[in-house]
Amino acid sequence: MTNSGRERLAVLLAGATGPGAFTAARTASTGDLRLEVRGVGPIELPVTRAQARQLCLLGRAARYGRGAQTLLDRRVRDTLEIPKSRVRIDKRRWNHTLLPVLQRLGRDLGLPSGYALKAELHAMLVYGPGQFFVEHQDSEKDDDMVGTLVVGLPSVFRGGALVIRHRGETATFRGSKQALSFVAFYGDCRHEVRPVKSGHRVVLTYNLLVRGGTGGSEADPELVGRLAGCLEEHFASPGGPNRLVYLLDHEYTRRGLDWSRLKGPDARRGTLLAAAAERAGCEIVLALADVHETWSAYEADERHHWYEWSRYSRWDDEDDDLDFDGGNEADYELGELIESEVKLDSWIAPGGGGLETVNLPVAGEEVCASTPSGDLEPYSSEYEGYMGNWGNTLDRWYHRGAVVMWPLSRAFAARAEASPSAALDELMARIRTGDVIGAREAAATLVPFWDRIAAAVQTKGFFAKALRAARLLDEPVLAAMLLRPYQLEMLTIRDATALSALVGSYGEQWTEALVVGWSDKRRYYYADGSTRAAWIVSLRALCVAFRERGDAGTAAARLLLRESWRWLSETIDRGLELSSPTQREQTFDGLGGPVGALLEGASLVEASDLRDAAVGVLCGDVELVGCAIATLRATPTSQWRAAGLDAVATHCAAVLEVRLSRPSRAGDDWSIELPDGCSCVLCAKLRGFLGDPTQTRFEWPLAKDGRAHVHRRIDAVELPVNHQTRRVGRPYTLVLKKTDALFERERQQRRRDEEQLAWLQHTDPLRAAVVVEHRRGRQGAPARG
Repeated sequence: MTNSGRERLAVLLAGATGPGAFTAARTASTGDLRLEVRGVGPIELPVTRAQARQLCLLGRAARYGRGAQTLLDRRVRDTLEIPKSRVRIDKRRWNHTLLPVLQRLGRDLGLPSGYALKAELHAMLVYGPGQFFVEHQDSEKDDDMVGTLVVGLPSVFRGGALVIRHRGETATFRGSKQALSFVAFYGDCRHEVRPVKSGHRVVLTYNLLVRGGTGGSEADPELVGRLAGCLEEHFASPGGPNRLVYLLDHEYTRRGLDWSRLKGPDARRGTLLAAAAERAGCEIVLALADVHETWSAYEADERHHWYEWSRYSRWDDEDDDLDFDGGNEADYELGELIESEVKLDSWIAPGGGGLETVNLPVAGEEVCASTPSGDLEPYSSEYEGYMGNWGNTLDRWYHRGAVVMWPLSRAFAARAEASPSAALDELMARIRTGDVIGAREAAATLVPFWDRIAAAVQTKGFFAKALRAARLLDEPVLAAMLLRPYQLEMLTIRDATALSALVGSYGEQWTEALVVGWSDKRRYYYADGSTRAAWIVSLRALCVAFRERGDAGTAAARLLLRESWRWLSETIDRGLELSSPTQREQTFDGLGGPVGALLEGASLVEASDLRDAAVGVLCGDVELVGCAIATLRATPTSQWRAAGLDAVATHCAAVLEVRLSRPSRAGDDWSIELPDGCSCVLCAKLRGFLGDPTQTRFEWPLAKDGRAHVHRRIDAVELPVNHQTRRVGRPYTLVLKKTDALFERERQQRRRDEEQLAWLQHTDPLRAAVVVEHRRGRQGAPARG
């Protein structure tokens, strides 16, 4: 039962097939064909055996391409080809036969009135005994190409049937011994030449082009009215679908998509829908759709095999592009349709113009078709056998033409969802022409989907355009909606003017909410490969740019600094919680550049509270000396005082002095401190062994869970202790052994402290004198830092 307007529209169009078929055939006498092949001479018709053998000697093995390669594989294509450069035809005489045949074939194929077929010679092909061409699909080699014409020259042969398939239908053509045979078919039809059993099959292949006249066939007014009613019903609900996508029966390519080149029944249906859309007040476009369906499926004869190749793999030939049949979908029985996805790839308007790429997923309630995709041949399929919790599924992929319609009242939203950048352009164009109210009304229609589609276009150019559009709308709610989907990292120096203008227009409170939202969209890696830390390094230059924009720019810079410090301080806190010394050191070393840039930026816009807070954190924990030194190294010494880093340098020098004043570890001191983290009985016993300065080995009978816990504690804090299990007796024995790395690590740490202190003294000689005095005051008073 079909209740919805969308479903009834598909049913109505199912009966509007028109006279067209996917293939058509005619015959004609040989009288007008005067054919000569250089190297053989005039060809007799019917073709004699002697001349057929001469043609075989002259022909070259037909090739095909795979990617960038041109291949010769007679398991795929075993055909002899004579290039058209060697073939001469008396066109004036030949047109007496060819043109009327093309006119009849055009009618048979359902070509719209006002359009005509033109045939361009492609090659001569010769099939000898045993030769064939596997099932494939021809490409469209010209923008106006719609199909292929095969002209069979009369000859005596057995086998070699041309088999053409489309939508589950099959047509077979075997040629003639006395007459010329003409077989035309649309370019998306899959076809094969079966092996020749005896004799020779000789054909001329032509590219079929459409040349056009005045347009499509006339539309039945009554049927158009009923279709228009279906469209009006489909779009009746204010919150309903924004579009209706009707899937056509044929495939089309990017270069071949055009209203004048619709194939067979698609031509009549396109004409009807165009008339119905006009009556219902809808805009209409012609589109390419990619369909992906997942079916439950089973191997028909329970042969459990896997096809590495999908049903049809794409092959590209310098002359013939084709799809090679690499599997047999007939080996699977379809069950139920599990899932279906439709995505519009590109579209073109009825009036012509360039093809627009849209990449737009469409919902199921927006799609209908007179012919289900499951009744068509997929261009690719893949079977997944039973995998325990899932499997026994067949995924199938299709290329289909589509007619897409939407009400004129929703045209802006429908186009915006397909092309967000073009939507922003249109908003700004309306505002420039003085239609601010219209621009705001159009922007309001974006609310249901803007977050989703704008988040998928994370480019700096698109973001800059959104900033300008938000300012021009001069409406805070709509401006916030346009800008909400982005991340803080999108901001660059080029955006300083736009963001400063937004602060001036909407105020600091509005801008703060916007910046906080951007900051909370945290992804470690972004589309351009940058990180949050890398973006913060650019803050100094951003602050310079914002400061030049006056008070509004300075306010914007302070907001950016505040959010950046929130992220940095949280990252520092997480680093302090890391149990691994290596991970902790890597985290803090990587923060030197961002913290330095933040402090420089804070000094530029006089954010002294933020600067003092950051300096306080760096000087508040001796564990952050590595981060503080990295910050000092990343910042020019000329900026230390303004950025508050002179106090950080003094603090670092004092901590390093304290560390270096401690005596070096004695050669027989094997004591190791176990950091806090667990107070269980096992860790207490482990702490006792580690703290003993003389004990280097400990054999500990321990159950599996206990051994695992001790392993984790030692590895987590990277202690210089080997731990192995001796699997003898019950329970097994955990053998712990302290290693010489204990002494080497302390030597390396002492060398690093000495190098860092020497760098501080060399970098700031005045501070070096202070450090010397500090050292004298601390003599004899070693401390742990």
